Amino acid sequence: MLNSIVSFLLALGILVFIHEYGHYSVARFYGVRVIRFSVGFGKPIFRWINRKTKVEWTVSWIPLGGYVRMLDERDPDSLKGHDIELSEAFNRKPVGQRIAIVLAGPLANLVLAALIYGFLAYMQPMGLATQVSEPIPNSIAANAGLMGGDEITEVNGDRTKNWNEVSWALIKARLFRDDLSIKVNRGGYELFLEPVQSSEVNAELGPSLTRELGFSPIEKSVLVRAVGEGSAAAAAGFLANDQLLSVEGIPVETSAQFTSLIKERPAQETTVRIRRNDLDISVLAVPEKTQLENGEIIGRLGLSIGGESVIVNNPLNPVESIVEGTGRMIEVSVFSLAALGKMVTGDLSWNHLSGPVSIASAAGESSSLGILPFFGFLAMVSVSLGILNLLPIPLLDGGHLMYYLAEIVRGKPVDEVWQIRGQKLGILLIGILTSVAFFNDIQRLIF
Repeated sequence: MLNSIVSFLLALGILVFIHEYGHYSVARFYGVRVIRFSVGFGKPIFRWINRKTKVEWTVSWIPLGGYVRMLDERDPDSLKGHDIELSEAFNRKPVGQRIAIVLAGPLANLVLAALIYGFLAYMQPMGLATQVSEPIPNSIAANAGLMGGDEITEVNGDRTKNWNEVSWALIKARLFRDDLSIKVNRGGYELFLEPVQSSEVNAELGPSLTRELGFSPIEKSVLVRAVGEGSAAAAAGFLANDQLLSVEGIPVETSAQFTSLIKERPAQETTVRIRRNDLDISVLAVPEKTQLENGEIIGRLGLSIGGESVIVNNPLNPVESIVEGTGRMIEVSVFSLAALGKMVTGDLSWNHLSGPVSIASAAGESSSLGILPFFGFLAMVSVSLGILNLLPIPLLDGGHLMYYLAEIVRGKPVDEVWQIRGQKLGILLIGILTSVAFFNDIQRLIF
């Protein structure tokens, strides 16, 4: 819990600082007087005033955002206690400069994400191979003609260098309801599988989508990682590091397949062939009969297993990494916008909207895996923060941009009465989104 809270606050602090520094730096560039730069809201817990620029830098108690207060005639508090030079007021600047200042915050988040994705592409050139295991019978992959050992080289025209790119391409196809066109390398020959109609792809959008469609990366071996104390596996004599070879004569190719085979045999004597210390032996096990919440009866051994994956190496130079990172940032941005649009139209469940609790949990999980996974989490949230702020909702940066574009069209600023009405609407919309996100967090905690 503590790790999640600390990781969440660290990530949020970095992203809010980058966002607000984008506003700050462009405002200073155009000669706008900046009065305060704050990370967080409410009463400050840290304050420092730069004697040269006279900018007050603060860190405040409520860590859910930040702001840059500029000299503005519409903000009476910004006019108090300062030497006033109205030429430095934000509202006196040309509309093009105001647009640039407002746009700079979200763009700073997107640029940060591109740099992080590029850094990760450079630091992590290795990934899972795109070679697949035998698909589950009657799955989407099996019906399309995919065979064990096939190497997926292309999905809907996108080349796939590693399994992460295969998963991403399948998720995009599901989100945009695209038909699936998959090219594979089979025994040195490239061929297209049978096209899959979008209407057939009904798996839930998420990390498990690839597996639900029947696509699983090949594994060199499936090993026992741990044996549950007092479990059926312990009674049968399984040991850590045993290699699982077959179940009732069916060769074991993946961890998921082994689990599936055991689930199908509750309370049935089952012969599992294993390799231990270079010797192949048979183990007779009786999977424990277990009833799930939905009433389904499955078999369970009590093994923790994992596959030894096939790794490929695709090193990139620094320039290629930046290009790769920028492309990934654009893809994730488009994905985020499309997902939000699908929620509005009802094509995607609002359950996918996450609040602070879920984000904090993800921050803790990523940081516990190491600095690079945490950077990946940071990039993803940075994209989300940038895209969210560009939405045309009053109170957000996108809402201000909407007013300024209207000002360009009308030749004069939007009437203050309409801006006040827009703020009320913005508060309502943001309140609804926040409520839905918190409700989803509570549901995840309970269920």
